[in-house]
Amino acid sequence: MTTSYDVRRADWLTVFLVAAYLITTRAPFKTSIVVLILCAIGLIVVARMIRLSNLATVSMVLLLMFGLFNSRRAQAELHDVELGRYSGLATIVSDPRQVGSAIQLVIAIGPDRHIVYAYGRPSWRLAGVKVGEQIIVDGYREPIERERHVRLFSKHIKGRFQVEQVGETRLPASPLLRSAQRVRDLVAKSAESFELADRALFTGLVIGDDSRQPKAMTVAFRDSGLAHLVAVSGQNVAFVLAAVSPLLSRLGRRSRVVVTTTILSWFVVITRVEPSVVRAAIMAGLAYLSVAIGRPTRTLRLIALTVLVAVIVDPLLAWSVGFFMSVGATLGLCVGAAPLMKMIRGPRWLAHLVASTVAAQVGVMPAVLTVFGLPSATGIIANVLAVPVAGMVIMIGLPMAVPSGLLVGGSLNLLATILMWPVKVGVRWVWWVATVFAELRVTGATNIVLWLSIFVGLLVMRHRSSKLVA
Repeated sequence: MTTSYDVRRADWLTVFLVAAYLITTRAPFKTSIVVLILCAIGLIVVARMIRLSNLATVSMVLLLMFGLFNSRRAQAELHDVELGRYSGLATIVSDPRQVGSAIQLVIAIGPDRHIVYAYGRPSWRLAGVKVGEQIIVDGYREPIERERHVRLFSKHIKGRFQVEQVGETRLPASPLLRSAQRVRDLVAKSAESFELADRALFTGLVIGDDSRQPKAMTVAFRDSGLAHLVAVSGQNVAFVLAAVSPLLSRLGRRSRVVVTTTILSWFVVITRVEPSVVRAAIMAGLAYLSVAIGRPTRTLRLIALTVLVAVIVDPLLAWSVGFFMSVGATLGLCVGAAPLMKMIRGPRWLAHLVASTVAAQVGVMPAVLTVFGLPSATGIIANVLAVPVAGMVIMIGLPMAVPSGLLVGGSLNLLATILMWPVKVGVRWVWWVATVFAELRVTGATNIVLWLSIFVGLLVMRHRSSKLVA
């Protein structure tokens, strides 16, 4: 038995363990013990097949038991909520957004999070609040049907607050949240020379702020297969680390780890702790830590460990569609992009772009099918056209936005406009691609045939590639 085989076997064992942990975490309450026993038996069988030590086998079973306990604890906390009338302080948890004629946001009353849909006078007061600020509210706390609100469930939202009155007093947020809000404000301010829709798209691409995006834009990006571009992910995290790499290279090993962890944590706060950026930040942190201690971890195991750490910290991420789409896209890119690139003939850059796009689409397919149905096959072409330009916007957007935001409104306002002009062109291109391919979206039998044709084409290319190797 070769060392390389042992390495691959250990990676797949880690993946199997994490899959069993997720299944145990998401197990329904009534059948959770049965699911735990079945997963434990499966792990024991696999461990015996590969001759894993008894200590390692017992440790994995104990980890599954911990997962079940941790999941039950998190779900029990969601049911532990005070209801009824409330008048007092509430903390703003999410940015307000316009939903029809209402202002939607999430507030925290003590340890309990509630979603708010405010109308009339209360909506005017809530439209300008910032995350972390405290306000005085008066209204009623009501339960929600969590079975119909899985998205709310994964965000720790326990109920709905029917607001009647909002006080004028606003207490400031913590220094950390104020610094994050300052960066977000500068990013938005730097794009004042953009059209309204372009400005909303720019903040979505750079910091994941889609609160001001019109409904037509949201629908266009979803129909064109480009919705992932406005969800902050590993690409954004990688560019942030690349931007500070000159500073990190001057630090010692321990200092680099501390500074890197701090920067990643701050960026997570700036992007409002979205599941996709949490996954990306944890993965980047684990990768950096493994290199810093001299034990670099292979990609497949790194992805599995990222999922495990994230779900241990927050078991409710096991119900987050955004989290699994982020994991699926990363898995597709890391596992499938390189083999696909070898099969595709043509220029290297084009092969890389097409392979990455197809691999990421295949990776997110299970989550997308479950929630949104089969995506349009034309989305692959849309991604090939939009992703490189969106990457450019993400790469230079944040470094350009902060100084430009400081210049806007002063004597150097023209300079700010010039600095942001390349970013404006990139944003406009991405928006144009989304608009065009939303119109070219195919559904039904035609879409199924197109997807089957793509997979058949991949199989043919794989067959030809294996013949050339032989």
